[in-house]
Amino acid sequence: MSFDSSTLNVFLVILLFVCIWVFILWSNARTMHKQILQVAQQQSVIRHDDAVRLLCRAIHSLQPTVHAGIDYIVSAGGPGQNPYIAEWCHSSIPQPKPEELEQALKVISGIDPTKDHAAQRLREYPSVGDQLDAAYKARHGDDADQSRLDGEISKIKNKYPKSDEYL
Repeated sequence: MSFDSSTLNVFLVILLFVCIWVFILWSNARTMHKQILQVAQQQSVIRHDDAVRLLCRAIHSLQPTVHAGIDYIVSAGGPGQNPYIAEWCHSSIPQPKPEELEQALKVISGIDPTKDHAAQRLREYPSVGDQLDAAYKARHGDDADQSRLDGEISKIKNKYPKSDEYL
């Protein structure tokens, strides 16, 4: 069986397009994986550090459409240091100024944490890693973990209902 040059050229062009498509898919998957890890890491910092959580709540009160780990990165700082915005990744929304953050922190600090449903829920929610793992399994047909986690989250939401006072 012999190929003429035009058939070979068509085959090579198709092969080139397939290779480019595979590279694009691989690159996007790699970027998405890095972003998921960054969000999970940021959520872990927020979950375990009350000062970081307070700063994120202040940022959210000023810029409600931005999200930690995606639009900005918060650092816990070192011993004796306050947390700070390490990176602002959202170009179309301005980063809050230090004085704006300070004012927002004063307002938020007046909220009683024992009555703040978001803080109470956050302490008891399943980890982001567990939720991502359950979502992955559910997308592949095994929704047992997702159903279990959804049940746990519903119980926590019922245990700590939203209060109009803190919305």
